[in-house]
Amino acid sequence: MARLGDPPNYSTPRTLGLSAVCLLAALAHFTLGAFDYDRVDRYLGLGGMLLGGLLLVYGVLSVIRYAEAHDAMTDPLPRAPMYDTPHQRMTLLVGVGLNVLGLLVCLAWAVAGTLPLWHLAAGALNLWGAGLAWSARPRQGES
Repeated sequence: MARLGDPPNYSTPRTLGLSAVCLLAALAHFTLGAFDYDRVDRYLGLGGMLLGGLLLVYGVLSVIRYAEAHDAMTDPLPRAPMYDTPHQRMTLLVGVGLNVLGLLVCLAWAVAGTLPLWHLAAGALNLWGAGLAWSARPRQGES
């Protein structure tokens, strides 16, 4: 359990890395979905680009939370532990889910698409993002 004045969980460099990896993976999904869109399956392409949009939103929101957490750490009169709420754990689990789904989409594209090495590279970004989100989540007794 966090105590009054403890640094928030979102203030770690791991959260900043997670947001950067999610933003890079989103760009990879958009780009590869556009290049392979007409060559394989329209719905797989649309799903991949939609997933890229969700990863983009998640990455931007993670950057915002990181900035808010650093701003809260300089608050001279902290009133409550920052982000000691149930959503803290769920937010990072959503990051795991989005990145695992991105990995599965990349593997499907690598099998069916025309740019398999690029899709595998994008899948590696998603695997890295899932690992960062999993390791950044607060443990059971912490949130």
